[in-house]
Amino acid sequence: MRVLFGLSNDDTVKSIVKFYEETYKEKLEYKNVYYFKQAIQELQSGQYNRLILLEDLEKYPTDNYAQIDDYIFKNIDTMSDEFDAKKIIFIASDRRKLGDGFLTKLFNLGVYSVLTGSNRTKSKVCELINKPLMKKSVKKYYEDSSNKNLYGKAEVSEVEIQRILAYYRNQEGNTEKYLDIFERVCSQYTNEQMKIIIQFLEQDVKDFLFINSDKYKAILNMQSVVLPQVSEQPSIINEDEKGKTEVIKIEKQPEIIERIVVKQSNQAAPVITSVLEKEVIKSVYEVPKDYRKVVCLIGAPKTGTTFCINALSHMMYKNDVKTAIVDMTKKRDSYILYTYDNVGKRAIAAESLKYASNGINQPLVYGKLSIYTSMPGEDRKKYAATKVLDTVSQNSNVVFIDCDFSTPADYYRLAQEIYVVQDMDILNTNQITMFLRELKSRGIPMSKVKIIINKHVRCALTSKDIIDGIATYTSPDLRMYDELFPASEMQYFILPFEQENYTKYIEMMFKYTNTFSSFTTDFRDNLGVIANAIYPIGTSKGYKGETYKKTKSNFFKNLFKADNITMISSQNSGFEKIIEE
Repeated sequence: MRVLFGLSNDDTVKSIVKFYEETYKEKLEYKNVYYFKQAIQELQSGQYNRLILLEDLEKYPTDNYAQIDDYIFKNIDTMSDEFDAKKIIFIASDRRKLGDGFLTKLFNLGVYSVLTGSNRTKSKVCELINKPLMKKSVKKYYEDSSNKNLYGKAEVSEVEIQRILAYYRNQEGNTEKYLDIFERVCSQYTNEQMKIIIQFLEQDVKDFLFINSDKYKAILNMQSVVLPQVSEQPSIINEDEKGKTEVIKIEKQPEIIERIVVKQSNQAAPVITSVLEKEVIKSVYEVPKDYRKVVCLIGAPKTGTTFCINALSHMMYKNDVKTAIVDMTKKRDSYILYTYDNVGKRAIAAESLKYASNGINQPLVYGKLSIYTSMPGEDRKKYAATKVLDTVSQNSNVVFIDCDFSTPADYYRLAQEIYVVQDMDILNTNQITMFLRELKSRGIPMSKVKIIINKHVRCALTSKDIIDGIATYTSPDLRMYDELFPASEMQYFILPFEQENYTKYIEMMFKYTNTFSSFTTDFRDNLGVIANAIYPIGTSKGYKGETYKKTKSNFFKNLFKADNITMISSQNSGFEKIIEE
């Protein structure tokens, strides 16, 4: 028998399996998942005979029972589309009792095997695995139940209302996201609660929603609210020196609704901005409001990948850019760096990636910087890369993914750019070329790749030599090489090594203070070049980075010189797998 557990605690699962096998003399094949959406994905395989589901499988970012119950029910409803509900064993929370409104809804779905109160034991779980309950066994508990409101009168806490109002105030009168915010709020509250919430919305929000949201008007009608009267003026267009005012008539039943749209002209201060696939390419540092950038940073150990991410993110959010760090390394340095000696912050950080993978945005927040990480060593493959980045990018303009060589490949596929961090140690080059070669073999275009030469010092080993070395993979036995990209076309950036900065960074780690703004001018100027290549924030030096024309000399080919080198194709070669699927 194959059993899918959704109990979050692996030791509990092992204990149940051992008890079952000893009691019923039957071997169980099993798997444990940690989120409802994981359970749904597993059930789609059609390989399981039982599902053991704990109601408290996930931690919820709210104490609103109506919202929580709606979320749980929707997930179980989806599971019942993929799996026979009679084979689901539901372990309820402390607040449940057989026959209550929520369990009645599950009963109507066909979930009959429910454990509540003192029945939530290992032996009872095993008993139901062996023989789930039938409808007739539990029907008596639900015969007198009705679909009445499970929570009594609708209630919304003042804290929740103030949080919703803050979302709107943060838009500072910009109506672009009014509708999106309202729809998200609606998805989290019942209609009865929404009747309460909309009474507290500010007038400009109400006016906008009345014109643009059918859902808002439906809730108003439920309240028997008198709709505002509007005039029946003809459609007109007026122009003046400041801009254009357009009045649009929208006919709805017998009413005529006016929507006034003010379009600012650029006559006073023209701005010339060339936009190509949302990449802003001019010396004017203005970007579209919906501009988003997701970049991976990867380097060999100790080359300074996390250092570069922290420095760049600091520059971004200090320039009023909403910035996020997604820590996809095994070591989870961000978990340590941003939760130093603070249990509360660690609790938030430890769950932030799990929430993001489930579409819930609950990062560790420092002003306009959001941190998404988890406990060191936690399995990264259980997160849905697409969902994580979708959740994060919906709430950030720039997303930095901190990667190592075993970060799942989907993050490199989904990123717009991949920044390789390389220092002056040439022994690190081979690890990078192996990594790039594998990316190339997986169909990830090398055009995404850019190079950051970190801790750069002026010496016989030039930056051009380093780019030459990274551009070509050379096998350890020197028998073959593979050109990864044309070195002359590679864009690269330099971060200089200076003793003063190194001292400040050591003190920053020790004292847990952020002192990047006090680094030397040369370092900050070079950092600004990289930052502006990722997301234009303004700098006197521009942000195109460096490329160079290839010369006859080649330091790395001389270093690895061999008489019998063969060019190979990365698509057909066999090599060590270093990136997780």
